[in-house]
Order: sequence, then structure tokens, then C-alpha cells
Amino acid sequence: MQKFSIPCIKTGDFAKLCGTNKRTLIHYDEIGIFKPAYTDERGYRYYSENQFDVFFTITCLRELGMPLKEIGAFLSQRTPESLKELLLEQQEEVLHEEARIKKIKQVIETKLSLVSKQEELFHACQSFFSNSEPPDPALENSDWFFQPDSPSGHIFLEDTPEEYLILSQSLNTNDHEQIIQTLCNHVGYCNHHNLNAGHPYGAMLDVRELRQNHLDTYAYFFTKVIDRPDRHPYHIKPAGKYAVAYLKGDYYQAEEAYKKLFCWIDEHSLSTGQYSYKEAIIDEVASASPEEYLTKISMQVL
Repeated sequence: MQKFSIPCIKTGDFAKLCGTNKRTLIHYDEIGIFKPAYTDERGYRYYSENQFDVFFTITCLRELGMPLKEIGAFLSQRTPESLKELLLEQQEEVLHEEARIKKIKQVIETKLSLVSKQEELFHACQSFFSNSEPPDPALENSDWFFQPDSPSGHIFLEDTPEEYLILSQSLNTNDHEQIIQTLCNHVGYCNHHNLNAGHPYGAMLDVRELRQNHLDTYAYFFTKVIDRPDRHPYHIKPAGKYAVAYLKGDYYQAEEAYKKLFCWIDEHSLSTGQYSYKEAIIDEVASASPEEYLTKISMQVL
């Protein structure tokens, strides 16, 4: 028979109901943060029903990273006013944590979409060749992607939605030191403002420069983001149809890809937008082998 007036339960039962263990309850008792309602002469601890909410609050504060010492200080001198102040502080912490988790989720989804795009392209390639009846020798002997040692490749016509690109400072140069410095500044800016959504940085090149085979003259670097970044320098990549070549291997070995892109555009009597966009699909994050890198080169066609 219990020797106290309020209904109580044993330590193990209380721990089970709270999703914890007896060791945690004993530790909390020993450091004075959460004592049982009653301890009998044999040292057995008992907890009351009105302690469930207190323990739940301690658990929530711990999950938010609040040290036990601070939790104990609050509980020892708690008032409605101090509770309100604490809850407002923790609400702010929760909002920051939600934003952090949202960003991580966004990066994961972006990386998954890039890997899925590579898989989609390889499956399309395999399906194309296996369904070619009778097989076209020219196609069978060519590669789906452009590569330094195999310059033949396929030109895709893709419908692209409007995209938002955080821009670096304007370049319009092939000066290596200036290019590297601008890229570092751009990456630093995006990191400082937490703008990275998982897309690797890309490069914009002026089509007029490319027509003159100036493949190393960069106009801007960019980082693709999900939402319109009105408080940052950005460029809208217009929605529409784009002629696209996929470059496998060295990002810089793009001469043959551009030649074939322009040849395809001219053969179809199309004009282009102002810029070509180079962006990684598979980069060093996804593959340890540079030969497996996959770069998308696109130009809007009108």
C-alpha cells in the first residue's frame, strides 16, 4: 500500500510512459533537476501524474540543445513570466532550426534531382540505341555525350522553366587571376547569405564571344536558387526551348560541343539568347573520377 496521499507510479513505469529510462530519471534526481514526488525508506522513487508535463518540457528543451544547468535554473525559480520569456526564446530557436532543416532538405532534393537527371539521360541513350531498327551505323558509332576523346554527341531540345541565378560580378574576360578571384568572391557571397540550394556553381558565356571561339571568356558565374532572390544580384534564365549538349569529362574541353551546338542551331535557322549556360550535373561531389563528370551546356533558341 502506498504511503502518500497522491496517486504515484514506480520509476520504471514512469520512464516507460515518458519514453526514457530509469537511469535518466535517477541522474536528474541526483543533480536536482527533476526529483520524484516521493522516495520511500528503501530509496524507491515514485512519480505523480502532474510531473508528466514537467518532464516533457525538460525533454523538449534538451532536444533544442538547452544545457541541463540552465533548465535546472529555470525550474528552480519558475514563474509565469519566466516561462513566457523562455518559450519566446525557444520559439526563436525552433524557427532557426526549421529554416536550417528546410535548407538541408532542399540541398538533398537538389542533389537527388541531379543524380536522377544523369540516370535519365543514360537510360534514354540505352533505349535510343536498342530501339533503333534498322540500326543507324552513324548513331551506333557516336556517343550520346560529348567527350574530349570522342567529340561526336547528341544535341537535345529541352523545354526549360524560368530559373533564378545569383550572379557574380561581371567578368567578360579570360584573365585567369580575375576569374578565380571573382569565383571565390561569388562562392563566399552565396555561403555568407546561405543561398546555396545544392546546385554547383555554373558559368554564363556570351554567345557572341563563343561564336568567335573565345571559350575561356566568362561573362558571369552563377548559383541557381529556388525562389526569386530579390535582395541579391540575380539573373532570370528565361523559360523556353534550349539547345543542349551534355559534356562528359573535363568541363573545359567544350570546343566540339559548342561547334556542334552552333552547327545544329544554324542548320535549323534558329537564333539564340544572349548567353550560354554551363552547369554541372555530376561533379566531384558525386564522383571521384573526373572522367565521369557530366556538364550541361545550354543556349536558348528562338
